[in-house]
Amino acid sequence: MNILEKNARRYFSLIIILAACLGLALPSFGIKLSFLVIPSLFILMFYTAMKINFNKLQHSILKIKYLLIGTLISFGLIPFILYTIAYIFNFSEIEKMSVIFSALAPTILSAPYFVSIMKGDVEFAFILSMLLTFLAPFIIPIELYLLFQSNINISILEIFKSILYLVFIPVLLVYIIKKLQPNTIELLLSKEHTVISSIFFLFIWAIISVNANNILNLSFHILAVIFIAIIQEFGFFFLILKISRKFLSDSMSKSFAFSVAIKNTALTAGIAIVYSNDLSLVSSMVVLMHVPMFAYIFWKKDKI
Repeated sequence: MNILEKNARRYFSLIIILAACLGLALPSFGIKLSFLVIPSLFILMFYTAMKINFNKLQHSILKIKYLLIGTLISFGLIPFILYTIAYIFNFSEIEKMSVIFSALAPTILSAPYFVSIMKGDVEFAFILSMLLTFLAPFIIPIELYLLFQSNINISILEIFKSILYLVFIPVLLVYIIKKLQPNTIELLLSKEHTVISSIFFLFIWAIISVNANNILNLSFHILAVIFIAIIQEFGFFFLILKISRKFLSDSMSKSFAFSVAIKNTALTAGIAIVYSNDLSLVSSMVVLMHVPMFAYIFWKKDKI
């Protein structure tokens, strides 16, 4: 392992935190990096796919009970708890809606990658994250209407296009390379930490920069949003991890907890901003809360 790769692995947590700080301190430059967000996600999924054992995918698909439980927790229990908290704090209707909108986000697409870092069940994480992503465009409008009588039209076609570009194409490419040039996979993985740390550095800087003004304009609402974000990102992950370990293997429980709890808030922030800056604020804040969450996981990856 060369020195660059070794340092990228050792200091990954610090690299993420530095990117977030730069996003807040130098947002004007970070906004210029926003064009790299989609390519970064593509590369991240490409590296994720390299860790997937395609022979085990069918076995993960057959874990119907756990897929169903994960779906109910993600789209039922978590939004209910967060709505209750928002109600207790006397949030306005738009603030409650923003909390629910963020809570209903599907699993973050990079879940299988982080699960692999924690030595979890990568294949199950991949199947569950895909299931929740496919269901989200149908479930989000229904739940928002039932709770707020609000009609939000989500472009199902656009989301499916994103899934095609960001998931199926990189997965297919890896599958082909594994069949035709398996040595290439080993070569690419030897540079994994250097590539991934660079991607996350640019990605976090860009995402935080876009929302820097709202994040820095502190108010009670934003402070309350931070509280909600901490519960969503940290609370549910460790709670589900602790409970699931009583019933599942260690690798499966890590996969289950991360895939259910860690939301794709960048997706919902992008959808929400079309309707209201306030509506997208919670998603922006949860993106910020991803930083210490991911940094902690990389720092404690062998102990979680």
